Amino acid sequence: MRLADVTLRDVLADAWERWGRRCAELTDAQWRTATRCVPWQVEALVAHVCPEPTTFESLAAATVAGPAAVTDAAAMLRIFNEPDGVANTTADQIADRAVSEASALTPRVAAARFAECASRLRQMPEMSRPAQTVIGYPIVGSTTLAVVAEVALMEATVHLLDLADAVGGVEPSPAALAATRDLLIAVPDPVAAVEALAGRRSPAGAVPAIH
Repeated sequence: MRLADVTLRDVLADAWERWGRRCAELTDAQWRTATRCVPWQVEALVAHVCPEPTTFESLAAATVAGPAAVTDAAAMLRIFNEPDGVANTTADQIADRAVSEASALTPRVAAARFAECASRLRQMPEMSRPAQTVIGYPIVGSTTLAVVAEVALMEATVHLLDLADAVGGVEPSPAALAATRDLLIAVPDPVAAVEALAGRRSPAGAVPAIH
């Protein structure tokens, strides 16, 4: 399910708001609960997903002219998850950075950041036409704001399920789940995905779709 521009904005904002509300309720014990994203505890999981308000200025400043090199979120994920792609080559650094950033974060601060970023996203002029807004982007050169938002929604949704698994009390919206499902299904080779889903071959050729 490819979300329309305004729907994408609102579904991503809603995902961040769900994160914010759950963070506001976390106890000290829950904040340090282990997650299935080893070696992260909840605090590191939150640090990894929690958006920065400064990101909005960075995105606005990154606007470029001309067609985008990558206009499909599945293609972006495919590039990132190649054996020599950034998702694999920097996995340890990403994990370590989340642990480090968690030391400066609290549930209350995280909740405030999620709420602020959701509000700013809803008001961001470029998010009324994200598929037409081209920005410079690492690794691929350039992409659209819609692609960045679709990947951000996928990240927020998958990791919200990780948070729910660890401490409960939250779930993604049906729209976020459907969009994330459809994006992840589009990442593997189509034949491998269809045959795996139809029981014709081992899922190992199609899943996991991302690191």
